[in-house]
Amino acid sequence: MKKLNVGIFAHIDAGKTSLTERLLLLSGELRRAGSVDGGTSATDFLPVERRRGISVRDASVTLRTEQTELHLIDTPGHADFIEETELALGAVDVCVLVISATEGVQAQTEVLLSAMQRRSLPVIFFFNKCDREPSPSLTALKKLTDGELLDFAAPDFTENALTCLGDEALLDGYLGGRLDKTAFDIRLNKALSEGQICPLFFGSARTGEGVDLLLSVLDRYTAPSDAERPFSAYVYQVTHHKTFGKLAHVRVYAGEISAREEVENRRSGSRLKITQLKRIQGERLLDVPTLSAGDVGALAGLNDVKAGDVLGKDIGLPPLALSTPYLRVKVTPRLPEQLPSVKAALEELADESPSLSLEWSKEKRELIVSAAGTVQTEILHDTMSERYGLDVDMGAPSVVYRETPIRPAFGFEAYTMPKPCWAVVRFYIEPLPRGSGLVYKSVCSEKKLAYRYQNHVRACVPEVLKEGLSGWQVTDLMVTLVDGEDHPQHTHPLDFFVATPMGIMDGLRNCGTRLLEPVLDVRVTGPEECLGRVIAELSPRRAELGVPVTENGKFTLNAAVPAAEAFDLQECVLSVTGGRAVYDARLKGYFPCSEGKGEIRERTSINPLDRSRFILHARGAL
Repeated sequence: MKKLNVGIFAHIDAGKTSLTERLLLLSGELRRAGSVDGGTSATDFLPVERRRGISVRDASVTLRTEQTELHLIDTPGHADFIEETELALGAVDVCVLVISATEGVQAQTEVLLSAMQRRSLPVIFFFNKCDREPSPSLTALKKLTDGELLDFAAPDFTENALTCLGDEALLDGYLGGRLDKTAFDIRLNKALSEGQICPLFFGSARTGEGVDLLLSVLDRYTAPSDAERPFSAYVYQVTHHKTFGKLAHVRVYAGEISAREEVENRRSGSRLKITQLKRIQGERLLDVPTLSAGDVGALAGLNDVKAGDVLGKDIGLPPLALSTPYLRVKVTPRLPEQLPSVKAALEELADESPSLSLEWSKEKRELIVSAAGTVQTEILHDTMSERYGLDVDMGAPSVVYRETPIRPAFGFEAYTMPKPCWAVVRFYIEPLPRGSGLVYKSVCSEKKLAYRYQNHVRACVPEVLKEGLSGWQVTDLMVTLVDGEDHPQHTHPLDFFVATPMGIMDGLRNCGTRLLEPVLDVRVTGPEECLGRVIAELSPRRAELGVPVTENGKFTLNAAVPAAEAFDLQECVLSVTGGRAVYDARLKGYFPCSEGKGEIRERTSINPLDRSRFILHARGAL
């Protein structure tokens, strides 16, 4: 039986979890479909998901059709959990993108489709809730897709498909009443894999209309397999189980693995021993002896593993563009003696979600978490209570700023006292365009500075830049090591971990830095008569307004809004429209902060510009 990994994706409330339930019901995996509203769905099994009626984690289930074992990954629809969604993209062969016929193509739909196209994944569209609304307009969708949209339920589907495929031999056979159906399926399969066509379905997950046809097309689709190659797997999720400990949820791309075998983590280079293998079925974990190419499962015993890691041979997946945490929240236990437990729980949760970063101030005994939105912080609060039994207070959210160099400059450090030590570095730091991140290179020869010490410098630079002149992460810059020097007798192996921070911070002081603030891309859709009230709500928030588009009595307005001005924006928009608007917001990027805005952040570590104190700290003398 062939295997196929299918990701179910959608904007929030489009009905993707309901579609997953209907697919399980049609395959015979369920006797009765669960309900999102009733908290009985197979893939929303976390208490917080059932109470809130939204997905917050990827969930996997397996069903079987006549010829295919289908592994379904149901992903979150809320923008705050886009990281979970993008991680899942590395595990699937084909994407089913669910669109609500009521709301049409939303901002989140565009984000999801763009991510799928970056990975060159085949996409199938399912317009849901067609039992409530007439057939939706496809104009917006056509603008976003490269492939030809094909309605698989249309009476003239075969002729349309053959026309799109441009296969004259198959078309002649069809017109002559002698179509080679096997050849047609093979050609259709190839066109879907290459993105030449995008299958389109209209139906209802609630009533089941159109879902059987979707399932039959998935049953006919065949994904490439690399069973004969050495073992390779992608970690798309990490969870912690009360019995089995840390679990790495993987998609096996090639080869086969069994319990007690060792695998290499490509990120860290460590060798890890697998203790148990599990097949995932919602919240159930089933023992399996092996996992092979095309399988989705969980590996126990791998302590040094994070979501996004590759195990075994490299598989050449494109890098992830994970969600950026742009909000900071202070977490305080209501019982002070629970501080160590709260810290351990947050570290475990940060291990599961790479974008959820934790900051611990030992001196102040404060815990600060950075998240990708207010809903994520609310879910975090609920998780601390339900999963760990810890009662915490979440402070008011504040914005995560960044900083960037203003002008090019050199940074220098000669760390030669007190002996024994000898490490000299000279950097050239220059600003780069917005969104460039950090680029590092070296033009220093090995004759000047041994490569092993240059590797120390390379590893140290990203850590130093986590806190710049204003205490925020420094971004959009190029750092070039232009010169350096070590000493055959006096250089200690760790000297360049002391010299590099001082040299980099000297360079930033010479460059000067400016603050960058996170800006949200906001889209509001609502009744045309409410447009003026929405604009009046946005204008005082330093919003850059786009040109409103009106159609069929509704408006769509896009605006760029600084995150610092948008904490209560959704509630205000819904209030002034009487709850009739649809509000979408996602991070647009980081842009120069307006004059007089932003804030300076207190450093969490000793400033390398305080040279004497930093050296004492680095040498363990403080």
